[in-house]
Amino acid sequence: MKILMLVLAYYENDARVRRYAESLHQDGHLVEVIALRGPGKPARETLCGVEVRRVPMARRRGGMLQTFLEYLFFFFWGFIYISLSALRNKPAIVHIHNMPDFLVFTALLPRLRGSKIVLDVHDLMPEVFASKTGLPVVSSLILPLRLEERLSLGVSDRVIFATEIFRRLAVDRGSTKIEDSLAIMNVADPTLFDAKKHPWTGPEDPNEFRVLYLGTITHRHGVDQIVRVLPLVREAIPGIRFVVHPRLAAGEGRPLQELEELAAELGVADLLRIERALSLEEVPEVMSQASVGAFTPHQDVHIDMALSLKVPEFVAMGLPIIAVRTRIMESLFQDGEVLYFEDGELEQFARHLIYLHRHPDAARDMAKRARRFLSEHSWQQEYQRYGKMLEELTGQQIKT
Repeated sequence: MKILMLVLAYYENDARVRRYAESLHQDGHLVEVIALRGPGKPARETLCGVEVRRVPMARRRGGMLQTFLEYLFFFFWGFIYISLSALRNKPAIVHIHNMPDFLVFTALLPRLRGSKIVLDVHDLMPEVFASKTGLPVVSSLILPLRLEERLSLGVSDRVIFATEIFRRLAVDRGSTKIEDSLAIMNVADPTLFDAKKHPWTGPEDPNEFRVLYLGTITHRHGVDQIVRVLPLVREAIPGIRFVVHPRLAAGEGRPLQELEELAAELGVADLLRIERALSLEEVPEVMSQASVGAFTPHQDVHIDMALSLKVPEFVAMGLPIIAVRTRIMESLFQDGEVLYFEDGELEQFARHLIYLHRHPDAARDMAKRARRFLSEHSWQQEYQRYGKMLEELTGQQIKT
C-alpha cells in the first residue's frame, strides 16, 4: 500500500513524521514524504527506506505576512508534487501534517481518484496564532482561522490530534466529529531514545550541574526563565550550567542574541552555553549527559494544552524534569514524577533545582517514577491505533 505524506518541515528533523513513515515502511508499505529542502540536502533521497522528495523551499520564520506567504508557496509546491506522485502511482492514503490545515486541499487530485485523506493536527491553528499575537481565540481577527480549521477538518476522512485535549476542543467547537478523529500522542522514538544504548552518565565534570534545553527559542517557549533563575541558584549550585541546543530557521538569530544579552545583564553570561543545533540522532547522547531536563514555557491558551516532544524524550532517557505547570502536563504526569512550578515563580523554580542538586538519589527515583508514562503511551500503542484507523479507511491489513 502506498502512503503519501506532506509536511511543511525538514523531514529528517521531524520526529513525529519520521516515526509514522519509518514504522509504515517496516511493515512493508511504500511511503513517500514531501517536505522542505534544507541547506545541502538533495532534492530526492531514500532515508531508512522512506522516499523523501524535497520542494525547493527552506524555512524562514518572520511576521504574520512572512508566515502566510510561506504557507501559500508550500501549498503551491505541495499541490504539484502530490498531483504528480498520484498520477504515477495512486496512494491509498494521503497523510497531511499541519500547520497550516488547508494543506489538505493539495490532495484534491488523489481525492478525486479515490484516495483517503488524513489530516494530522500537530497544533490547533487558532490557539497558536492567539498565543503569538496575544489576541483572545474568540477575537474577530482569529475567526478566519477557526473557519479555515472547520473547512479543512471537515473535508478530511479522518483527523488525528497530537493530544486528547486538542481533539476534545476541536469536537466541542464543531470542527470535527468524535467518530472521525483520534489522538495520537507525541512520544519518544524507542529506536533512538533507548536508555540502554545511551545510559545516563551526567556531565563529564562531576562538579557540573547541567540544565538542558533543546528546541525553539522564542519568548513563548520561556527559555528566559532558565536564564533568570541562574542568579538565584549560583551560590547554592556553583557548578550550574545552562546548555542550549537551539532549533532555528533562517534569519532567526535574534532570539539567541536576546538570550545572551539577558544573561549578560543578569551577570550570568559565564553560566550560559549555546551549542550547535543537533540532528535527531544526536539528541539521546546529549540528554544522557545532562543533569536536568527543563520545560519552562510561558503559560497561554496554546501552551496550556500543547505537549513538547522533548518531555517524553527526557523521560525515556531517564532525566529528571522541572516543568511549568500546564493542563497537558498535569493530565499526563503526577506529582512526584515531575517537579512543577508556576509560570514566573522563579523562587519555586530555584528551590527545585537546589533540591535535585542536593539529592541526586531522589532525582533518579523521580525520573524512574516518570517512566510510568512510557508504559501508558508507548509508540507501539500509538501506532497500533494509527494502523487500525488506516485499516478502517482502506479495508487493507496493516501490520502493527
